[in-house]
Amino acid sequence: MEPLMITASCGFTRLPDAEPRADTVEEVVESVYQCYRAGACIAQVRAPFTVDPKTGQATTNLQTWIDIFKGVRARCDILLHIGVAGGPIDKRIELLKAVRPEISAFLVSHHDIVVRGHDIYQLLLRPDAVRLLRAHVEEGVVPAFEIFHTGALWNLEYCLREVDVPRPLALTLFYWEGGLWAPPTIEELLQRISVLPKDASYTLATAHGPQHTLMHALAIGRGGHVRAGFGDHYPYYTEGVLGQSNAQFVSRMVRLAREMGREIATPDVATKLMGIKRNADGGKH
Repeated sequence: MEPLMITASCGFTRLPDAEPRADTVEEVVESVYQCYRAGACIAQVRAPFTVDPKTGQATTNLQTWIDIFKGVRARCDILLHIGVAGGPIDKRIELLKAVRPEISAFLVSHHDIVVRGHDIYQLLLRPDAVRLLRAHVEEGVVPAFEIFHTGALWNLEYCLREVDVPRPLALTLFYWEGGLWAPPTIEELLQRISVLPKDASYTLATAHGPQHTLMHALAIGRGGHVRAGFGDHYPYYTEGVLGQSNAQFVSRMVRLAREMGREIATPDVATKLMGIKRNADGGKH
């Protein structure tokens, strides 16, 4: 079984009941670094954002993204994964060119979720998805296709017929109690794994429910990869007990993997597993 790639979901760095303000660049960078030290080889990051209460649309500043990437790359060689897959197509392409991430979240179906009291609805049309996917290939960025339910696999197949994407494919399997995501259950996870493309690896991201650790353990045991942290919107380390940091969630994934006899992937190993080309200084070709 290949080494386990752990993605730290650093979309948020502080507890949800903390001071009501956006995370700072320095907080995001520090959180990513601590997750790297804990054993994560990938950091899924989002720039601090504001949400329009009428539309639910999140807005970020390009310079903030640039500052985060510079700050992280000055401290470690963790692979950087851009979040907020539902952003406007032109802005996503601009962001890819500006920060040159190794990986970028890629929406292949509409997105319906409630995040910290905000209803977020995002619709991606297939022609737009194809245009964005071409930009990923041109920029050498791995698209992490977001699979909220098995219906998204049809859209994925459509996109792959239009654009030649390097293999293996990278999929993120999401689970959530709410919106149009599939529920976080073992049965649902096993069913979805059974219909995934053969030339794909998957990362589990479970965004709700006290059995999230059980689902992570199953994914680890079945050869999948895992993602954990406040960015996946479930802040509890155990039922009713809030986690203290993103690194704490990463540390648990490391312990689970070691107890199950599975090696932990370093950033260098992850680049090989995902087919990423990097320069000697850590940047991409």
